Amino acid sequence: MKRFGLACEGVTDKATLKNILCGYFSIENPDDEIGELQPPFGESDGGGWRPFLTYLTLERFQDDVENNEFVIIQIDTDVSKDFDIPHEDNVGNSLPMEILIENVISKLKEKINEKELGIYEQYADKIIFAISVHSIECWLIAHYAEQAEIHDCFDKLKLIKFPKNTQLAKKQRNYDAISSPFLERKNIEAAAEKNLSFHVFIQSLESIRNTIELP
Repeated sequence: MKRFGLACEGVTDKATLKNILCGYFSIENPDDEIGELQPPFGESDGGGWRPFLTYLTLERFQDDVENNEFVIIQIDTDVSKDFDIPHEDNVGNSLPMEILIENVISKLKEKINEKELGIYEQYADKIIFAISVHSIECWLIAHYAEQAEIHDCFDKLKLIKFPKNTQLAKKQRNYDAISSPFLERKNIEAAAEKNLSFHVFIQSLESIRNTIELP
């Protein structure tokens, strides 16, 4: 049984989260500790919010939760309007970020329970949500830029001058390189101080530190 399983919207999200987990928990052998659940390992084009939400309803998801100590469930909020979670209230005001995150988590719990009521509650202590507002690129911006951002973060990452031989591209290996600063916990904590949705996720990791065997 691996310590963490990653169920994400896409392969770039998996790469970023893997480095965050390694940096936060001082994981030296990620292949032994972290499994790639969704999109399945080796699939470069199996991502997207639709197959991700479908995955949460499948028996495969339940098997994955049972066979990993914890499962990280990640999705960007930039697509939440497409599955009926708006960014604004009834009069057009932007929702507080905490409320948006809570609403997205409620939707994900609903999907988990879609085919059998109570599945989420059965596994709740093993599930950790990583809701990136409005994309995981905004967590990266929190490291690379002076100001935190939540809009158009991929486009803003294009303006960043990365270290030599590192390029921004929507590929797992590129995001592994771009997110490599998160292999150091001090960089995680500094970025989380600037980005609220990143902070919420890191607080979730902190809540389980005493329940897992750390190196």
